[in-house]
Formats: sequence, C-alpha cells, structure tokens
Amino acid sequence: MFEPFTGPLTDQTGKTKRYLVRTTLITIVFFSLLSFVQQPFALILFFLLACFFYHSSLVFYNSLLTVAARPEEQGFASGLGTGLGYLGVVVTLPLAHLIDQTFGRSHVFWTTALLFLLFSLPLFFYVPERAVSQPIRFQPGLWTCEWKKISETFRNLPEYPHLLLFLGGNFFVVDALNSTIFWIAVYCREVFHPAQSHLILFLMALNVTAFLAGILNGILTDRWGAMKTLLLASGSLAATLTILIPLSDFTSFAFVSLVGGAFALAGIWTAARKVVIEWSPKEKLGESFGLYGLTTKVSVIGSLAFSIVADWAGFKQALWVLVFPATAGFLFLSWAMVMSQKCRSGSHLSAEAL
Repeated sequence: MFEPFTGPLTDQTGKTKRYLVRTTLITIVFFSLLSFVQQPFALILFFLLACFFYHSSLVFYNSLLTVAARPEEQGFASGLGTGLGYLGVVVTLPLAHLIDQTFGRSHVFWTTALLFLLFSLPLFFYVPERAVSQPIRFQPGLWTCEWKKISETFRNLPEYPHLLLFLGGNFFVVDALNSTIFWIAVYCREVFHPAQSHLILFLMALNVTAFLAGILNGILTDRWGAMKTLLLASGSLAATLTILIPLSDFTSFAFVSLVGGAFALAGIWTAARKVVIEWSPKEKLGESFGLYGLTTKVSVIGSLAFSIVADWAGFKQALWVLVFPATAGFLFLSWAMVMSQKCRSGSHLSAEAL
C-alpha cells in the first residue's frame, strides 16, 4: 500500500538502486530471523516485516528495468525475470523440502534467505543506477511533499482516461490472476480429487510452462508491442477460466491450464511493466510504478468472493466469479489502448499524466 509514496522518492533522489538494495537486505534479514525465533508473536512480526519490505522493493526493482536492458529488449528482460521467478519455485520448493528433511525446519528460512542474497548479488553489482535529471537529497519533508503530490495525482486521474483505464484494467486482471493462483490447488483437490503426487506434478509443470511463457511473452512484447501482448494475455486468462469451468476430468483441466493459463500467468506481469515504461514520463517512472504496484496489491476482492461462492454453491460455480473480473479487465485494457491512441502526442502519451 506504500508503493505510490515510495516510488516518487526515486524520481526525486535518483537512488532507485540504493533503495532496492536496502529493502532487499532488510527482507533477507527478517526472513532469516524466522529460523532463530520460537515465540509466535515474533514469528508473525518478522514474517510481516519481511513481506512488507519485499513488496516495497518491487517498485524499485521494476523501475530499474529501464537501465537493465535497452528499450528494444526490455520486453524480453521483463519476460525473463517473470519466467525465472516461476522457475525458482520449481527449484526452491524441493530444495526447501530436502533441507527440512535433512537438517530440520528451522534451517529452511536462513538457507532460503542466503539463496535470495546470492541471486541478488548480480543485480547489486552489475545493474547501473537509474539517473534522474536533477537529483535532490532525501529529507523527511520530501516524504510529506510526495504524499501531497500523490493525493493530487489521484484527484487528477480522471483527466487522463487512458491511464485510469489501464490501472483499472490491470487491477481487475491481476485480481482474477492472483485469485486463480491462490485457489487453483484447492480447486483441483476439491473438484477432481487427484493423487497428491499428480497435483504436485501439475503445479510444478505449470511453473515450468510459465517460465517458457515468460520468455515467449517477452519476445512478443518487443515485437508486437506491450499493450497488444497484455491484451492477448488478459484475453487468454478470461478464455481459459471460461473453458475450465465445464471440464470434468483432471487431465483436461491440467492441459488447458498449462497452455492458456501459463501464457496468461506470465504475460500479464511481463507486458504490463513495459506498458508502464512506455506510458510514463521518464522523470516520473517511479511514481508510475508506484501506482501500478498499488493495483496489484489491493487485488484481493476475487479471492474473498471465490471463497464465499465456493462455500455457498460449489467450486465450479465459484470459478465464474473469476471470469467476470478477468473479462472486465480485458475490456478496460482494450478501451485504454483505444484512448491512448487518441491521446498520443509525439513519442509520449501524456508527459503530464502523472
């Protein structure tokens, strides 16, 4: 929820990478501490702090995409990052299970935190800082000033319909996507009752397929354009969810999920980041990613609605709950692309949009 207020700080201070390094290291520290505390309150507190600083770091991470790759390769870089995130699940979960069985559960957190640190080092040392034209030194008053600016930005959003429609569409699409990710294992277990080994194999295959889909979506983003790829991915999500509802066997469900679902799973994250870069003034990229991050963090309505309908009418009927936001998001994003073409002026859509 703090992303809209932390992002603009990078635009003012030019310290995007420094903030990313600090928030990442703080995340690693709190996560590793979970291995050494037993008191329930401390466990919950450290876990919440680790999650808070991790999600805060994503604004800085996304903002560095502009210096991590050339403009014509930023889609591929975004897709590779998305795909490697899913591939990391395939590698990390069995490794964590092995550590748990061999050394005990208390060792899982600090070893995972160590891996997080090791894989962050190339970014720390080789990705350059994002430069700003007139950097200023951070002061407590700057934080207050940015809060006021963000409030003004929210009030002015209706004046820039393409941006407002994009943020709204991204919210609905991510709401459906996050809800699907959260409930898919439970859905399969309750509807199809597969063997545990088959369910685990399906979830692992879904992550591997999402890795490949991330690379494919990155290539499409660079060649076709970010907004077209985002529409294709969001449309794939709505269509896949609709097709999954009547399926009565686990094999068919898994096949459709691995094809259309994995493409949407990777494509929405991959293309949307590039859209933010293309639609944002260079000097307000951090602020733009802050607003984008907000739409991904408040997308919890679908999960709640799914749980209520699943208890009331069953899991198959509950899946319709996710079709509606996915479809709404696709329509909003389509409308946003139309409006952006009308608003286009020179190489930027609206230099004063944020």
